[in-house]
Amino acid sequence: MDLMWWHWVALGLGLVALEMFVSTFFLIWFGLGALITGLILFFAPLNFTAQLLLWAVASTTMVAIWLKYFKTPDHTHAGQAKEGVVGISGLMTRPVTETGEGEILFQRPVLGADRWPVVADAPIAAGERARVVDVLGQTLKVIKI
Repeated sequence: MDLMWWHWVALGLGLVALEMFVSTFFLIWFGLGALITGLILFFAPLNFTAQLLLWAVASTTMVAIWLKYFKTPDHTHAGQAKEGVVGISGLMTRPVTETGEGEILFQRPVLGADRWPVVADAPIAAGERARVVDVLGQTLKVIKI
């Protein structure tokens, strides 16, 4: 059983179209692998085993390229452990006083947000830099740098 080049193109287009309805962002790589296989078969006919091998290699290569170059890493660090937050410094946007909590702004999001309510043992004025020393639920404990 040999497949023609247009069978692979139809399969590829079908998988890419199916990706529009199934939002897994996974079928598209197999669809693009099938399109590449169909394009190569248009110029050089191959037997069925070689076609399947070519499709597997093309699909695996597409997934590897996506994972290496295009998939954006999680810059929010959501789900990060407490130990990953301790030591990060930021800029105080609201002062910490003896009676209330302040707010700190981080250059990059920490635990999913760039602004966090903070408490401290000593007052810290707005505009000063502070470092996280502990995580107390939804509040960060900081010290003045």
